[in-house]
Amino acid sequence: MDDRVKEILRRYDELEALILEQKIDEFSDRLDEVPPDADSVTYDQYISLLAEDETKTATHELENTPDERLGGISLHDYFRKMEFEDLAECLEYCALELDRGVPESLIASLAEFPDSDRVSSYCSSVIGNCAWTEEEMETEDSIFEIEFAKVKACFEVLINKGDASFVKAVLDKFMSYPVTREFVAEAVAEYVEAFPEVSVPFVIDLMEANFDSGMNGPAEDLVIMLTAMGQKNATEEIWQALRHSFRYMDNKIYAVICLADYGDKRAVDMFKNYINRNQKTISRDLFYEMMSGIQKLGGDISDVDDPFGDFTNKGKSGN
Repeated sequence: MDDRVKEILRRYDELEALILEQKIDEFSDRLDEVPPDADSVTYDQYISLLAEDETKTATHELENTPDERLGGISLHDYFRKMEFEDLAECLEYCALELDRGVPESLIASLAEFPDSDRVSSYCSSVIGNCAWTEEEMETEDSIFEIEFAKVKACFEVLINKGDASFVKAVLDKFMSYPVTREFVAEAVAEYVEAFPEVSVPFVIDLMEANFDSGMNGPAEDLVIMLTAMGQKNATEEIWQALRHSFRYMDNKIYAVICLADYGDKRAVDMFKNYINRNQKTISRDLFYEMMSGIQKLGGDISDVDDPFGDFTNKGKSGN
């Protein structure tokens, strides 16, 4: 790979980092926009989301503006002129070496490459051959988070080109591990959730296959994925799958949070009945999460027996 290209890519990476830093500083001064009930964590997340969104807009413009260092064409047009091997090499360099990862224009150029099958084949190879856990790393000198960035970049390429053909294979590979890192689950979810028409049936089938084993590890992430897709297009099939996940999950807190986020009010009676039937065995954490879920769904908690004697009192005191 040409050193000049590397230098240009590093410079764009530095510019994007500067833009993000400026946006964070800008939004940090706009306290009036922060929701009044936001705590410090929510505030930080709120500022980061605003800054990232505007940074994405600014860098998109930057990558599509003519650059003298590129002979007067934009970075996006520069990528469009590359051969496939050069694009793939650039993607891997950016994923492994740049702080901000792969430029949007490079993802788009690969997604738009005329030989679509070649792009899909390359992405399939990267996704299938890269390590998905630290234990699969070939050398101790490599950093797993950085290595997996190549997989995440390929997911982004497939999303941009509208290629859902690997959803089942990706889910099957994800479920083959007893546990995965959070950033792996997030990358898989981004790809899976991009194609709900294809993904929902596969996710539900995998959930049902894990009911008897308590739905631990990656199965918990399936519930989160299904909820995210169901929030955009609720169906009876999704409701039933989420309802059953609450019944079978060892860690029911995940199911409670997801059912509350999904928004089907039928969960209110289900939560109340569970609390009233399990007064002597329900944990404090699960009880509090269910009471919060009932309220989030617009339910009344005044008729719920409180085995800990403090949640209802808080509600009555108005605190």
